[in-house]
Amino acid sequence: MSEYNQTVERNQEEGSIGIGAMIVFIALILVAAVASTIIIKTAEELQQNAESTSDDTRKEISGKISIINMIVNGSDGTDINSVIVTAKVASGSTDVLVNNIDFMVSCGDTASFGIVTGNLGTESPWGQVIAGTAGTNVLGADLVAATGDEGAGTWSEPNAETLAGAAFTASQELTAGTVFKFDIDLDKNYLGTAGAGPCATLSGVGETLQLKMIVDGGGTTISELSIDSVVSGKAVV
Repeated sequence: MSEYNQTVERNQEEGSIGIGAMIVFIALILVAAVASTIIIKTAEELQQNAESTSDDTRKEISGKISIINMIVNGSDGTDINSVIVTAKVASGSTDVLVNNIDFMVSCGDTASFGIVTGNLGTESPWGQVIAGTAGTNVLGADLVAATGDEGAGTWSEPNAETLAGAAFTASQELTAGTVFKFDIDLDKNYLGTAGAGPCATLSGVGETLQLKMIVDGGGTTISELSIDSVVSGKAVV
């Protein structure tokens, strides 16, 4: 083979190698571009998730109620009519307005169940609006204004008080560590009719109550409580 032909063949081989190397180089660039796009997208998603988790955590800590106990306040001998709940603003919590605290009690099971709701600042222990104005409760039921007191079957002041029995105002701020108590009536419906409440016949011995304390813009506390006795003064644990 002549020297010229050898040179041409060598140049062709080198050219083929160069083209192959270029193809590999371009492929590596494309792979790196795709990989970097995936990494950047994943990092952004992780950052968003971390921020969301942080926001949720701050929200849970910013306002939260701890449940201390629940005591039977009255019964018909078979089912609990009313209970007194003692609670406190959790340690480390920000100040919580009384009218930003809601309660929700669930009773019964899938076959038959009921829910009693109320706001400690604006509604009675059975979910009836106080302060002389009509409104709508947590479940969306239309309510009528209540006057008087619980003994008369109605209610006229915030359903939250100190352990000594002094009522808080609806707009009062409870600081971290503040202990308070409130009533929940399981016997009345939201209009105050005795014996017609959602839990009137679902709060006997052996039944379970689920109590939720919900702070508007804050956290939610859930407690499962078993009824071992319907005698006044006994604890629901």
